[in-house]
Amino acid sequence: MLSEGFENPLGFYDDEPTFSWQLPVKDDVVGQLAYQIIAASNPDALPDNPDLWDSKKQVSEQSTWIKYEGEPLKSRQKVYWQVRYWNQNDEVSNWSAVQNFELGLLNNKDWQAKWVGLDTAKDSVRWRGKILIHKPQYLRKGFELSNDVTSARLYITAKGVFDVSVNGENVSDDVMPPGFTTYDKRIETITYDVSDLIESGQNTIGVELASGWHSGRLLWGNTPWDNTMSPKILCQLELQMKDGSKEIIISDESWKGITDGPLQFAEIYDGEIYNANLEMPNWTTNNFDDKNWTSVEAVSIDNDVKLEPKRHSTVKGKIKLTPKDVTKINGAVIFDLKQNMVGVPLVKVPMKKGDTLKIRFAEMLSPDGSFYTKNYRSAHSTDYYIAAKDGDITYMPSLPFTGLGMWNLADSIPQKILLKIG
Repeated sequence: MLSEGFENPLGFYDDEPTFSWQLPVKDDVVGQLAYQIIAASNPDALPDNPDLWDSKKQVSEQSTWIKYEGEPLKSRQKVYWQVRYWNQNDEVSNWSAVQNFELGLLNNKDWQAKWVGLDTAKDSVRWRGKILIHKPQYLRKGFELSNDVTSARLYITAKGVFDVSVNGENVSDDVMPPGFTTYDKRIETITYDVSDLIESGQNTIGVELASGWHSGRLLWGNTPWDNTMSPKILCQLELQMKDGSKEIIISDESWKGITDGPLQFAEIYDGEIYNANLEMPNWTTNNFDDKNWTSVEAVSIDNDVKLEPKRHSTVKGKIKLTPKDVTKINGAVIFDLKQNMVGVPLVKVPMKKGDTLKIRFAEMLSPDGSFYTKNYRSAHSTDYYIAAKDGDITYMPSLPFTGLGMWNLADSIPQKILLKIG
């Protein structure tokens, strides 16, 4: 059973969704003669008192993309629904299990938050003409709650790509959300259920932010929007408290940020530079002193740009591949997957403090066995890791990705290398 192709979606985008279901494989079910859908604002109201919609018995073989025709729905609303069918002999089934969907923030007016971030344009790298490569940002906000939380929804998006944590825990395993849109027309937002991460007392939200598709070298700088502008985050945490009250934590001038974190460079075409010497332990937790961090810039929402819940699934890691061949040429070790893919390397390598690990990518080899990268044109597609201590390091790039079929490790190459790719 699906709502617009999703199973129990959170942060849903459509206030007039469609419903689909699959008939069971049973001897007495050859086909569907009719169906009935019911919807309610509370699961306890089903099946007897559906206060939002009762389609009644509809004589139809259709079981996909049935449009909701009930009471008007609004942002944040959670809808519970069931379906039953009549088989070819006009025999009615039991009601299905209760399914649900929860709407996200459907309109700009639902947002109290502001776009926030640091002015990274002033210390960015100028690539060509007006094109600026912005430094990644680390942003955080501490807040205190005097009551227990029963539910918490984090509504968030970015002009760029982000990773978000609450009290030191990653909110999701999404990869480079929210994804690409035409930023001068529409930006997709994401809803996360963070009820289990919020505590009574002190809490902290931490966001790692990079340019992604918003700024940098996308379309050679010829974007319809001004991609020289610094990346920004938009964040609104809505809390339902145990005593029945509500609280909202928003991105605004009270947030702080820094660009001197370990991720020094992150660009889709060119890779990333990660300096472990600049790591900030516990920076997304309450046990961190941000007195030397800078206050962010805050910009009000532009109502000419629509903020809409994401229409499709976020990107996630799907498979892990291991190299099929390992060879050494010209001082570099080449790992060949024998398959082209989009992904990032996950490496575990013994290093010494101050060493730099260089990871280059390619989709094929030249006849002499060396890397062929002419098809990448000006894209460097190279990651760098700078070690902060002696010993094994585990490293996986977080905010860029690349198309690859193989990669090599260069510079400081140990004899024993353990690695996987995902």
